[in-house]
Amino acid sequence: MFHLFKENLVIINNEKCIREKDKTYCENIEIKSISELLSKSFNVKLILRKAKVAPVHEIKNSEINISPNIFFFIKSLIVSIVKDKAKYLIISVTPYTFLSFLLLLFFRKKIFLYLRSDGKKEISVIFGKILSTVYKIVENLMANFSTLIVVNDLISTKKNFHLVNPSQIDNQWFENLKKINRENIRLLYIGRIKTEKGVYSLIDIFKKLKSEEKKILLTIIGPGDKFEDKTEGIAFLDPISSKKQLIDHYDQNHIFVLPSYTEGHPQVLIESLSRKRPVIVFEEIKHVSKKYEGVFVCKRDHNHLLNLIKFIDKNYEEILEKMKKNRYPTKENFFKQLNKILN
Repeated sequence: MFHLFKENLVIINNEKCIREKDKTYCENIEIKSISELLSKSFNVKLILRKAKVAPVHEIKNSEINISPNIFFFIKSLIVSIVKDKAKYLIISVTPYTFLSFLLLLFFRKKIFLYLRSDGKKEISVIFGKILSTVYKIVENLMANFSTLIVVNDLISTKKNFHLVNPSQIDNQWFENLKKINRENIRLLYIGRIKTEKGVYSLIDIFKKLKSEEKKILLTIIGPGDKFEDKTEGIAFLDPISSKKQLIDHYDQNHIFVLPSYTEGHPQVLIESLSRKRPVIVFEEIKHVSKKYEGVFVCKRDHNHLLNLIKFIDKNYEEILEKMKKNRYPTKENFFKQLNKILN
């Protein structure tokens, strides 16, 4: 039930969620974070998809509609259109959100469209160029009839948009910074285990790494495709929801590797840097390296990766010193940005 004196906001997203024991969970922390932060200023209702996913992040909103298929998804939206005098925030472009957009446009509702990454590149990696072209046409249509919110200026061709800096960072991320024993070199990846995230590519490259000096190890943490690989030096861990445990994993590793084919404003990059851990990204997402010291761009090649790892290890303390210049977006500032745009 919506409360008086606050505006109503309905968040529509293709995010897959699961309900267990009257609690709702999602894999993507940003959905949880955005809905809970905006609940301070709005009566927030969520319309999401039901699916079998890992129960990682509990969403603590009073009104969450989870639909098992597209028909119930649209039904939930129609009920909202009829009952709620609300603004609508669509997150990402998918078949579900596109149909929702058309319905909202027909009823002349106020629509905000939030794009977190270059979906065209992501679709191209998964499905090929034809569907990625279709995606771009749909995205442009939705952007032209919405108030557009993006995380970087490369995402959309539309000239008028609001730029935000999404972040989960609070003061805890800067406290009790720890040094690490560098006898071995420990690489870390945290994120979804999906093709578009470049995880399989990273594993293939890692298998070819041959260091005659220090031993190189890789830890992969996250939800997604079930994947087993018994390659020596690779450890797979379940997804983590605890902030303290997450910080501990950053502290236990030397270098974070982000192998994605496309990214908008990756949270893991900011998290790693805030714990004073250098980051390696691949060429496809070199744009994310521009703002910060301690981010290194690598070719998708085992020789180049090995040389870069050795360079970072050799100059580790000097790199950490330069990283002190970095200034990071915070969760609080992200909320202020979103709140201002939606109001």
